[in-house]
Amino acid sequence: MGYRTSKCISVCLLVLATSGVAIVSGCNQSNVVTAQRTISSEAALADFDRMWEIINETHFDPNLNGVDWVAVRDELRPQAAQAMNRREIRSVMREALNRLGQSHFGIIPDANDTNDVAVVSHDETDAMSSENYTEIQADHGNPQEDTTIADDSATDGTGSWDTGLDLRIMNGQAVITSVRDQSPAQEAGVQIGWVLTEVRSNELADGLAKLAEALEGPEFDINGRRMILNNHLQGPSGTTIDLTFLNRDNDTVELNIARIPMPGEFVKFGNLPAMSTHLEWNRFTMTSESGVSTEIGVISFNIWMMPIMAPFEKAMYELRDVDGLIIDLRGNPGGIGGLSSAIGRFLMDEKGSLGTMTMRTAKMQFNIEPVIVTTWGEPLDPFAGPIAILTDSGSASTSEVFAGGLQSLGRVEVFGTNTAGMALPASMEKLPSGDVLLHAIADFVTSTGYRLEHDGVVPDHVVPLTREDLIKGIDSPKHAAAQWIEKTVAE
Repeated sequence: MGYRTSKCISVCLLVLATSGVAIVSGCNQSNVVTAQRTISSEAALADFDRMWEIINETHFDPNLNGVDWVAVRDELRPQAAQAMNRREIRSVMREALNRLGQSHFGIIPDANDTNDVAVVSHDETDAMSSENYTEIQADHGNPQEDTTIADDSATDGTGSWDTGLDLRIMNGQAVITSVRDQSPAQEAGVQIGWVLTEVRSNELADGLAKLAEALEGPEFDINGRRMILNNHLQGPSGTTIDLTFLNRDNDTVELNIARIPMPGEFVKFGNLPAMSTHLEWNRFTMTSESGVSTEIGVISFNIWMMPIMAPFEKAMYELRDVDGLIIDLRGNPGGIGGLSSAIGRFLMDEKGSLGTMTMRTAKMQFNIEPVIVTTWGEPLDPFAGPIAILTDSGSASTSEVFAGGLQSLGRVEVFGTNTAGMALPASMEKLPSGDVLLHAIADFVTSTGYRLEHDGVVPDHVVPLTREDLIKGIDSPKHAAAQWIEKTVAE
């Protein structure tokens, strides 16, 4: 992103200690205490030089966003040669990548390296290039252990079970935005609008404050949410976690909540840990004062990975008779870019393009071919009613391509708040050490020429989600979208 500073998440190593919430900056090598050298200068330079060459050869802009890439190499290569361990060389490489000031550049540690404490950044969880399709492997069932863990706190953030909570960072607080049905959190009485304040008696406020010092805007929102969900609320089977909340009256509530398997299908993408991929859909009815009913379908999913295709198709088939549709992409950080066109075919009754991906030597259109028949042979026309898309600062990359592309085509109206502005198509390439370089390989503009990187998707209707409304049982963006659909159908 063009406005990024040296506080870019690709540079900083976020460490969430199990004994409390702590953030250790890896932006400066002096912050890393090393007892002995565990990497040779030759090995460190092999990764640094290969990283530099890949960016030099593949960056979509021959001018590398105005950065003197040779000067960056000359400045940082001596530091790379002095790196004492994998953590330090990664820090130097992330510093080099940060100079580009754009999204989707990062270093993903080798999955077999257990000595690195870096949390993968938002940019590093999303690679849009079709080159990565073959790296996806579905795991039918949760990757979990069957044994009970004696010391639950020692394994926070290491498993694939969770409490059933989702949250957003609002005004520096972790506000509960959903509680999964029949989850331990629901059974314990946690409600939407509560604020999570402590994990195992350790206050979240300090960690969030330090994160806010390192990151700005959408990066803080995205990584603050991930910090809590991935590094605290998730864990192995047979474990529980002590959580402290402020309820709707701002009274303190302390609960011990069990973890259960996360929903959906787990997928392994490239060098990243297995991720839960799940989609939900439902319908509801709005009735006007005159007694006219409007049927509205709602579809939401957490990430753009292959397992969402089948349930999305089923949802569109089951919701084919509704009057309007809401697609909730809030908190969805992206995934496989090509899925935006695959999903778009259910929503467009004529051919179109979500936009253009421009590489250094080639261009590719994100074309949409309208659906004709389902994969199981039933005729199905593209949905023809009004469509609203919900976004927030956690909607990034493929979510932005999809929402912004359809918005430019005039097919949808967007409700909520601005998306992250992290929309560069990217690819992954393994470095000599086994670490993986995530690097943007293209720019992206919608059919109207609008560039999503930096500014993101600007909603047609700016409707923030607030704790005050959640406490009242109101999801303001969703409610505004439903009212728009009702009014559009009536016209």
